[in-house]
Amino acid sequence: MPTPPAFDHLAVKVPNLDEQVDRLVNHLGMAVQLRMEGFAVVIDPATGIKLELSASEDGDVHLRHFGFRADDVDDSHEHLLAVGMETSQAPHRQDYAGMYTSFLTEPGTVEVQLVKYDA
Repeated sequence: MPTPPAFDHLAVKVPNLDEQVDRLVNHLGMAVQLRMEGFAVVIDPATGIKLELSASEDGDVHLRHFGFRADDVDDSHEHLLAVGMETSQAPHRQDYAGMYTSFLTEPGTVEVQLVKYDA
């Protein structure tokens, strides 16, 4: 088994992205790590934990996925497949975010993203 992945972030869809980012930064001490149209990543400077925020299409809050850092995305992905998860997105590059990533799911659970950030 590969080294277990470490928790990295929660991905959440929110009704008003600008208001949510403003509140997290100006009232809760988080910092913007990445911002683009309809998307933001804010980080807690004290813990390094991130919230990946995107605009909700229906005005409700939705949990999108749990993000975990993995030393080896491919090995961790294969291990999770072997224990019953299914691929929702195979390992691939996301250049805009500077990472190698994959997504897995299984019925009745929240989707999992594995990430390895560029150095």
